[in-house]
Amino acid sequence: MRLFSAPLIFVLAIACQAHADNPELARLAAQDQADRAEKAGEWDDDARRRRVLELLATGAVSSPRDKLHAALILQHTPGQICEGRLGSANPENYLLAHYLAKAALGAGLVEARPMVAVTIDRYLSFTEGRQRYGTSQLVDPATGQMYLPEIDRSISDAERAELGVPPLRTVLKQAPERKPPAR
Repeated sequence: MRLFSAPLIFVLAIACQAHADNPELARLAAQDQADRAEKAGEWDDDARRRRVLELLATGAVSSPRDKLHAALILQHTPGQICEGRLGSANPENYLLAHYLAKAALGAGLVEARPMVAVTIDRYLSFTEGRQRYGTSQLVDPATGQMYLPEIDRSISDAERAELGVPPLRTVLKQAPERKPPAR
């Protein structure tokens, strides 16, 4: 019995360790949220984002919570104005964040639901000028006014609720909606 117990304990220890949350990612995510709560626009997003990409490259983002933390940080990739239009410095970060959030949700982390909607909306808002769920509010660079990129009307309120997103009528009260610019 003793010979059987030792290998079993070893295997269980390795399995638990493989899915342990990365404390550095937890700290980076907490800093990200604290910055947004305390500092108006003075965030250290670039350093956090670079570190998350390094952690992803080395396989240090493995648990569902790690993936959610990484998605939170990556979806804060800044926008930029190019030829008078709002774009993103790296829209692929939003898409990577979306895949990470979906993986976290797929692994059972229900608190990842809103991040799935937020990340795909950010990606579509900055690449196509539209969104699916209505979670992305942008600022018009010419007027400084907030607006919602066009929202996909084929997404039902039931689907929005599945991801923790308010009904469309509630979202539309937040800011005016705008169709994507002609390309």
